[in-house]
Amino acid sequence: MGHVKPGGAAEGQLTSEVWVLWGRLKTYFPTWGLLPDSFATPGAWGYMGNDFVSGFRRNRSTQQAFELLDGVTDRDFDALSALANLNARRQEQMLRAVIIAYLTVPLSVVAIVAEVAGGSLIAFARDHSDWAIWTAVLVTTGPVAYFLSHWRSHQIVGVLDLIRIEHGQSPYTALELREH
Repeated sequence: MGHVKPGGAAEGQLTSEVWVLWGRLKTYFPTWGLLPDSFATPGAWGYMGNDFVSGFRRNRSTQQAFELLDGVTDRDFDALSALANLNARRQEQMLRAVIIAYLTVPLSVVAIVAEVAGGSLIAFARDHSDWAIWTAVLVTTGPVAYFLSHWRSHQIVGVLDLIRIEHGQSPYTALELREH
């Protein structure tokens, strides 16, 4: 079995239209935009209380997704939903790997070195504070970036679930779709 490029599937499989939809849909949820959106969207202000859905529904990105997917066939929508779920699962796998590689392992090594030679480690960090600060920034930037990407991937799945619910498509969520 050779490599198949996106949209190169045989009849009855994922169509090129789904890849086009995916390409457009993901542009509404840029990773870099999550931090500004955390302060300026209806969904951000809705993260208080017991309703995390109403504000999410009013977000511009959610409305754009609804417009994009208006009139899409159930088959293509289900394929797009499955693709978004696959992406979210892969994002979660990568986030876990990055957290282990960038945080757990380095912090464990630092803890062991601090236990064995605490005074020397503190003296080294003090003498090379610029290096220590840059190392800390770099070690935390990777996990933060992957966390933002992971969050966005789940937002896409959530929007597709909202569309499914509002259109009365059963099962109502991608998780239920996987279980069938």
